[in-house]
Amino acid sequence: MIKINLLPHHLRPIKRTPAPYIVCILILLGALAAIGYLWLDMQGKINAKRQELAQHSKDLDELKAIVDEFKRLSDQKLKLADKIATIQEIVSDRIIWSRQLFNISRLTPDNFWYSSVAEKEKTTQEMQLVINETTKKEERKPIPVKNRTLEISGYVIKGTDGSNDIYPLMFNMEQDPEYSSMFQVSQPKAGDAEFKGHKVQGFTLEYLIAPKGERK
Repeated sequence: MIKINLLPHHLRPIKRTPAPYIVCILILLGALAAIGYLWLDMQGKINAKRQELAQHSKDLDELKAIVDEFKRLSDQKLKLADKIATIQEIVSDRIIWSRQLFNISRLTPDNFWYSSVAEKEKTTQEMQLVINETTKKEERKPIPVKNRTLEISGYVIKGTDGSNDIYPLMFNMEQDPEYSSMFQVSQPKAGDAEFKGHKVQGFTLEYLIAPKGERK
């Protein structure tokens, strides 16, 4: 049987080709394949990094004892450094009294003798610049300061020149470089006294101690 389509051309149904659909499906399949490849590649890299991290963690665990020992030694080093600094400060501030007693002896004229040689601590007032909390300006105020002092007491009789003055002893001590670098005279006191029925000159010499040569 012969079929004849008598419909006008513009009313006839359009026959569509499946080629565009096939192309879209192919593109979609290609995109899915690319995504799958990228995902597998990323998973491979992640697994490699995980294995690397696990190896590093294992190595760190094996070195933990060494790291802990290093930290312990570092802490001990810091503590020893503090102790060494403290010891050095103490040593630098230490006075060898046997040497200083020898210096006092060699600087003492023949007509002097001592009744007391003692180290003492004395609080004095020193003017220092401080910040006034109200005005926020600097001003000088007396500040109590503790000082170490050497107090020498004794007597002096008349010497060959007939004098019983204490200044020959003070002069010897002030002119001696070793003694004067450590002791600075502060408050000399002298006055007539009597010792075992003899008239003598009593004296007390007070010296500020500056073990590091820090003269004021």
